[in-house]
Amino acid sequence: MICDVVFDLPRRQPFSYAIAAGMTLYRGQRVSAPLHGRSRIGVVVELRHGDATGLKPIERPVESVAILSTAALALGRWAAEESLSSWGSTLLALLPPVAGRGGDVVAPPPEPRPGHASLTELWVGAAREARLVERLRGEAGSVLVIAPDREGAARWGARLDAVRLDSGAPDTVRRAAWFAAGRGRARISVGTRSALLTPLPPPATLVLLDEHDAAHKPPGPPRIHSRDLLSQRAMLEGSRLVLLSATPSVESWWRADAQQAIRGDLEETSWPEVVTADTRGILRNHPLTLPLTRSIEDMTRRGRRVLLVVTRRAGALICPECGGLMRCGDCGVPLAFSRETKTLRCRLCAKAELLPERCPSCGGHRLSPLGWDPERVEAAVSRRFPRLTVSRADPRAQVVVGTPAALRRFSPGRLGCVGLVALDGLLSVPDFRGGERAFALAWAAAEAVGPNGRLIIQTLHPEHYAVRAVKEQDRRSFYKQEILLRTELGYPPFRRLCVVSVRGLRPGDGRARIDECAQALRGIAGLTIYPPAPLGASGARSGRWQFVIKGPVELPRLIGPALAPFLTARRRGGAVVDVEMDPVS
Repeated sequence: MICDVVFDLPRRQPFSYAIAAGMTLYRGQRVSAPLHGRSRIGVVVELRHGDATGLKPIERPVESVAILSTAALALGRWAAEESLSSWGSTLLALLPPVAGRGGDVVAPPPEPRPGHASLTELWVGAAREARLVERLRGEAGSVLVIAPDREGAARWGARLDAVRLDSGAPDTVRRAAWFAAGRGRARISVGTRSALLTPLPPPATLVLLDEHDAAHKPPGPPRIHSRDLLSQRAMLEGSRLVLLSATPSVESWWRADAQQAIRGDLEETSWPEVVTADTRGILRNHPLTLPLTRSIEDMTRRGRRVLLVVTRRAGALICPECGGLMRCGDCGVPLAFSRETKTLRCRLCAKAELLPERCPSCGGHRLSPLGWDPERVEAAVSRRFPRLTVSRADPRAQVVVGTPAALRRFSPGRLGCVGLVALDGLLSVPDFRGGERAFALAWAAAEAVGPNGRLIIQTLHPEHYAVRAVKEQDRRSFYKQEILLRTELGYPPFRRLCVVSVRGLRPGDGRARIDECAQALRGIAGLTIYPPAPLGASGARSGRWQFVIKGPVELPRLIGPALAPFLTARRRGGAVVDVEMDPVS
C-alpha cells in the first residue's frame, strides 16, 4: 500500500510513502515521515494500491485515528486553491497540538451529512450578542464560535461556558477540546481561526464574531478569510452560518442586499449624542478641539470616564487649510507619503511624483502628514488637564488614551464620552477600505458610549458619508455610497485583488524576480496588472517589491498556473515569492 502525504511546504503535490506491513492508516490522519533528512509531521490525503518499491516508509501515526474527515480534507483543498497556497500548509495550520507524553482520548471525526445549507444570517443590531447567547443556550446541536483574537475567545468561552480551542488555552486543553467537540461531548466550542476545521456532529451551527475584523485574515496560512472558509463549510455540510457585526464588511453587506444572505436583527436602540468637530487648522499643534475639551470637562465633573481613541499614524499627505487629500488620479486612493524620499506614491499603480509645494485644490502651503500617536496625545491632555488622571494603561483613569482596541475594554454604557482624535487617520489611509474602517470605528465608539453619552468625531471631513451615517444612525446610507464607489473603481466585491510580493537577498534579485512574475501573467484575459513597485521607502535598496492584480471571481484559477513555478521554488534565484489573495490590509 502507498499513502500520499502533504506537509507544511510550498508544494502543491503530495509526497508518496510506503506503508509497512501491519500498519493501519486512514485518510485525514497525521503521520510522522522522513523528509529531507529529518522527521516531519504531515497529513495523509490518499491511500492507494501500487508498487512501493523505492519509497521510504511512514515512521509512525501521530494519532491512532484520523483527525480530519473526508469533507474537511476537501474543504482544506478548496481553501488552498482559492488562496494559491499549499494544501499541506493550509491543513496543518488548522489542526490541534500534537499530544505530549501520556495518552489521551481520541476519536475519529464524524462525517457530516451533506444537506441543504440555509442562507447566511447577518446580525447587525445592538442586541446581537445577547440574542446569540440566548439562542445558543436554548437550542440543541453542536456549535463552533470563531472569535477574531484570543482575548475574544477567552471572553466568549466564559460567557457560553464553552471549551476553548485557541492558543490562549494550554495545548492539552485545546487538544482535548478538539476531540470532545467531534464526539459531541462538548456542545459549544470557541476558538480563533486555527479552529476553523474543528469536527462537529450534525446538525451544526457556525458563528463568526466581529466579521469585519481584519484579524480574521492575518498574514500566513491559512491564507483565506475565516468568513469565506466558514461559508464554504456551511455549504458543504448543510450547516447554519451566523455572522455577527455591527458594521459588516462591504462584501457581506452586498451579498445580503443581493439576497444571497439574510440580514437579521436590524432593530436599533437609542443613540448617543454625536458631535462632529472640524479640525481644519487645529490638529497641527494640539489634539483637542473645543467640543472635545468641553466634553472632557463636563463628563469628568460628573464622574464619568472619557476615552480618547487614536488611530495609527497615517501615511498620507493632506492640506490642513482645506482638507484636501493627495490622491492618485487613476486609482482614486490616497497617495502614500515617504518622508525619506519626499515623494508621493500610489500603492496600487506605483505611480510616483515629487512632493508638491502647494495644495493643488486651495494653494495652501502647509501640506503635512497626519498622525497623533497615543503617547503624544497623553502628554498633551495631561498638560491641558493637570488635575485629571490621564493614562494609556490604566482603564480606571479619568481619561483613558488608546488605540481602537481600547473600546473592547469597556462594556456599552460605561463611558461618558468617546473622542476620536483624528478619524482622518483612517479616512485618509492609502487603502480603498479606509472609509469602511472609519465607519466601523465610529459606529463601535457610538455603541460603547450608549444613549446617555457623547461621541466626538474630530475630522477634516465632517460631511464624509461614513461620518454622516454614524451621526444619523443610518447604516444603509453608508453601504449604498460605498458600494457605488467600489462599483465605479472596480474594487471588491466586484473585482478580486491579489498582491504578489518578492523579497530578494540583494536589490537586483528582487527586481529581477518580480519582473519575471509580472511577465508570466501577460496575455491572460480579464486581468489588470499594475506595474511592480518597491515596498516602503527603502524597498528598492532592500530588494522588496510587489505588484497588484485585479481580476474576476475566478482570479485564482486564472493566475495560479502561471505563478505556480515561482511559488513552488520560492527561494530560487536568491528571492522569495509570496502571494496574498484578497488582501484586507
